[in-house]
Amino acid sequence: MLIKDVKTAFKIADVKLIKNSTKLNFVYLSKIIDENNQVLPKNILTKNYSRVYIIVVDGLIKKIGGSQARGGIKNTLEIYKDGGVNGRPSIRSFGVWYFLYHTLLSGKKIEFYMIYHKDFDFKVKGLFGLNQITNANINYKLIEEQCIKDYLNVENGKYPDWNIQEQGMDWPEIIKNEHSEITTNSLKSNSKRKKARM
Repeated sequence: MLIKDVKTAFKIADVKLIKNSTKLNFVYLSKIIDENNQVLPKNILTKNYSRVYIIVVDGLIKKIGGSQARGGIKNTLEIYKDGGVNGRPSIRSFGVWYFLYHTLLSGKKIEFYMIYHKDFDFKVKGLFGLNQITNANINYKLIEEQCIKDYLNVENGKYPDWNIQEQGMDWPEIIKNEHSEITTNSLKSNSKRKKARM
């Protein structure tokens, strides 16, 4: 599915290689313009809106994901800069970084897009009745699930290529092996640090 066919997403960044490094550079746009051609405030990238991100390679959607973690979309995407190689990343985080890195090595263009849902005022039950609250939000999973559902409808039941877990597929062997090596090395480093403290 082409990103140009999506009506609710807007571009937030390009992904670039950092010379002589496996770390990636996310070049965020200086002016973020939404799907309605409205300029958004600078904090759109750091505010904790319910959000979905879309990874696009040469105009094709490769992954749909979501988050509501603190720090906004910038914080959500941070793990994909290096795949968490200095810690114990999930295989999903490492695998998506691996795809990003090797896709850039092949000379293709990668972009990040975003869909978000604004916060709203709502009445919430407390112990003694309804209370008006501001900045209520919906669970990002609702947005993500709807995006996946729409994608599946257009693509006749086929998921985006990099939505590996949703497809019920296993990660490629090379990713599993490299991920295993990173997590093993991290555990060894932690054991050495603990011994040194004793």
